[in-house]
Amino acid sequence: MELVANVWPIVDQMTGVVQRFLFRAYALEATDQEISTVLTILARSDYRTAQVEKIPDNYKLSSEHGTMSGAVEVAMFNQYMHNILEDTLIAAEKSFANMNNYGIGIDGPLIPEALKFPAEPYLMTTYLIELPNGELIPHIKAD
Repeated sequence: MELVANVWPIVDQMTGVVQRFLFRAYALEATDQEISTVLTILARSDYRTAQVEKIPDNYKLSSEHGTMSGAVEVAMFNQYMHNILEDTLIAAEKSFANMNNYGIGIDGPLIPEALKFPAEPYLMTTYLIELPNGELIPHIKAD
């Protein structure tokens, strides 16, 4: 069983800037192909119940209008995604660790191993385009 996640960076349609993303972790015991299928299906709509996260303030975007903290362009999000998500992944691991999924075995209570993301976590990234009216449109790749 491993932790995997869907990540939805929210891209402002007018500027192409990402200031926040949505995140949802899942505990799955499956092959990579099965994980890909599950996350792809969930990516289409599950963002509506995902948690909102801000881009950390140490990421800055400069332009002729000044410097904006907690903002990146799409290419920068792709390049630094693991670093951007680091605190979010740790928080997700902690939330799963607090679950009471104990059982009784032959030798007494079973204490489950804490679920953790692997060093190279399986993350499905689906960009959400934010329209000027606030509507979010998933950018799903055609197969």
